[in-house]
Amino acid sequence: MVVVSTLLAVGSATFYALALPAVSSLFVIGAVGAATIALGAAALRALMPKPPSFSNRGYQTTAFGSALDHQIIYGKMRVGGARIYDEATGTNNKYLHRIIAVAGHEIKSFDDIYINDEVITLDGSGNVTSPSRYNGKVRIKLHLGGSDQAADSFLVSESVHWTTEHRLRGIAYMYIRLQFDADVFPNGIPEITSTISGKKVYDPRTSTTVWSDNPALCLRDYLTSSYGISEATANIDDTLVISAANVCDQTNTDAGTTRYTCNGAFTTASTPYDMINSLLTSMDGSLWYAQGKWRMKPAYWTTPVLDLNEDDLRSNISVSTRHSRRNNFNAVKGTFRGEESNWQTTDYPQVTNADFVTADGGQESVADVDLPFTDNSVEARRIARISLERNRQQLTVSASFGLKTLQVQVGDNIRLTNSRFGWTNKEFEVVSWSFGLTEGLDLQTQMTLRETAESVYDEVDDGVVYERDNTTLLSPFDVPTVGISVVALAQVSNQKVSNIAVATVTSGRSEAVDHVEVEYKLSTESTFSSFGQGQLGEFRVRDLEVADYDFRARAVNTFGIKGDFTTVLDVEINAFIGDPSDISSLTTELSGGTLFLSWPPVPDADLSHYEVKHNSNTTGATWGNSTTIIEKIARPGTSATVPARSGTFLIRAYDKEGNFSADVTTSVVLSSELPQLGQTDTQTEDPGFSGTKTNTTVISSNLEIDDTSAASPTGEYLFSNYIDTGSSRNARVTGIRTFTRGYDNGTLLWDNIPQNFDTWPGNFDTWTDETASFGDVSITVYVSATPDDPASSPTWGSYVPANGAEVVGRAFRFKAILNSTNTNFTPVVSALSATVEY
Repeated sequence: MVVVSTLLAVGSATFYALALPAVSSLFVIGAVGAATIALGAAALRALMPKPPSFSNRGYQTTAFGSALDHQIIYGKMRVGGARIYDEATGTNNKYLHRIIAVAGHEIKSFDDIYINDEVITLDGSGNVTSPSRYNGKVRIKLHLGGSDQAADSFLVSESVHWTTEHRLRGIAYMYIRLQFDADVFPNGIPEITSTISGKKVYDPRTSTTVWSDNPALCLRDYLTSSYGISEATANIDDTLVISAANVCDQTNTDAGTTRYTCNGAFTTASTPYDMINSLLTSMDGSLWYAQGKWRMKPAYWTTPVLDLNEDDLRSNISVSTRHSRRNNFNAVKGTFRGEESNWQTTDYPQVTNADFVTADGGQESVADVDLPFTDNSVEARRIARISLERNRQQLTVSASFGLKTLQVQVGDNIRLTNSRFGWTNKEFEVVSWSFGLTEGLDLQTQMTLRETAESVYDEVDDGVVYERDNTTLLSPFDVPTVGISVVALAQVSNQKVSNIAVATVTSGRSEAVDHVEVEYKLSTESTFSSFGQGQLGEFRVRDLEVADYDFRARAVNTFGIKGDFTTVLDVEINAFIGDPSDISSLTTELSGGTLFLSWPPVPDADLSHYEVKHNSNTTGATWGNSTTIIEKIARPGTSATVPARSGTFLIRAYDKEGNFSADVTTSVVLSSELPQLGQTDTQTEDPGFSGTKTNTTVISSNLEIDDTSAASPTGEYLFSNYIDTGSSRNARVTGIRTFTRGYDNGTLLWDNIPQNFDTWPGNFDTWTDETASFGDVSITVYVSATPDDPASSPTWGSYVPANGAEVVGRAFRFKAILNSTNTNFTPVVSALSATVEY
């Protein structure tokens, strides 16, 4: 049995020394990350109680003492140093010689030197030339701390104690000579500090050791340095160092600046625990130890490397849904230090989110996150935002998994599907991983997972999304809104037509809806009535009067919680609007003296009946100049019989509102198609129309109604003669007429035009056209027969329509009835005759 005992798991903000206990397994290989890894280095540290410490900010002024700690500088920072040597020389101790050690390692450069808070300029010999009051009074010689560094020759020549052996190799320092002058230095010895580009660090990307402010490279240097944890370079996972360094160097940020930098100083008095955490804050990263190597990851989204589901589990799942109140926060504030703040420690703008505050009951809870190695407010806010949003990803899962998870490590992202918890490819970060045998000798991995999301690492203030992505299971108070649309339909039941409303209810989240409630009311009323509960889809209410209605619907979830109503107002419910459909065809079939008419049914639910007309002409027939032979064939009838005759038969459909189909359907029967009889006698009245007239008159050889002022004007014309066949017999009698629609020559007002404007046939500018098919005038020919000799005292029978029917008699007399339903119009009869065939 092997027991690994080592330093394990630097989580985002905490560094653990952990010895794995002996267990009854063959071996244990572990990589354990802090359970709070996803909080980020800065965030968790802010929540941990600790005494105040300033060692992680280095020497900000000159320090002195008998045994001072070395200062370490990463990146660029303004620092003071440790006073390690003072000597006075010259008459009356005119000169003060001072050495200030600024770093316990070689540095790249001294960038700016400050006397008090003024930047000074040095010439080639180190003499201060600006500000001019220091000219000749101050000399500063700078030493970078190289391994071959020689003693300062100026100090050696002027001191009786400092020799060429005092080389201070590996220590960067300033040798300062001050000449006494009470006017130049009225407050005594000035404070001298410098802005320094600090330590050179190894970069595995180029295999060079150069100055860099890259956090990943600085952290690697600390791990391998004697003042750090003196780790062998072979125990550093440089593949992950390279990946982390590349992320830190990215400039695809909103501001176009480097994503993460490390700029700060500390002293060797700081513990590795504190320093690793402080360095990690600069990239809000994590550090852990696994398979014998130190590994790191900055705060950055990486694509999940593995998909897991219930089949991969080897144990129950332990789920922690929330942080404790102590570890929860909804705002982040803190400090940074850099050139932007004139190298003073100052606050960066607070990062907060109203959605987080609302989720926490309106109580603001602020985490104090100091960033000692961040030198600008842009990076500080970027890190603070990530820390805040990481903190809102609070689901933590612990479970044992199968060997499939051997391919993951701490810091990897995975996707987990678990239907019971409502997770479908939910993203988690691996914060703890261990592997070994169970008591049942089953190889398993134990992992702790913390929920994560790609949006955590962007530069957008995401809010309520982190409260809603914990599960796809329904919240008791989550009720989706619904959509509702309403149409009017006519429905036939037992030959009764009902005006109904069909409401269709939909939802984009049907899985969250148990059922819906639908209500309606007249738009003029105030109280809704229910007309249905049930699943999403159609709901119908019948027998509605024609009117405007309001409709509304709402969803109810599986917990019985009702959502808000969605309402549509002023919906006209009238399924009878519009004309009925046209009749697609009219078929005629002769059988002896009978003509059978048939047609396909019109599908309209509000169909009332059909009307059939006849025109003796086989061409040019219109609805307006034809005579009604069957006024009403009630639905659902689709056939009729009439006496056989030639001419044009016309048919139209009518609905219950009196609307009729737009087009007339016709069928022509030629005279040659009829059964031929031996004799045909004809009585023709036009053009003279010399018969007896009642309210009729002849104008320009046309027969018209004389006075159309009556409510339903009508006129009668008795033929001038009869037809005598010589003996009583069966005869086929047919009236033949040709007429058009004519209007009164008097004043015709706009209001007198029949029907609605949009139903007028033809073009607008021909609304008075005599051929317009308004159907408001007609003429019908009737016949009366007698078996007697018409020249004596015959007894005539009643008048019946002369529509081609067979009539028994010897003699036949005829009359025509002219009708109009419009007081301004009359039929204009240009041809009128009758035939008797036998």
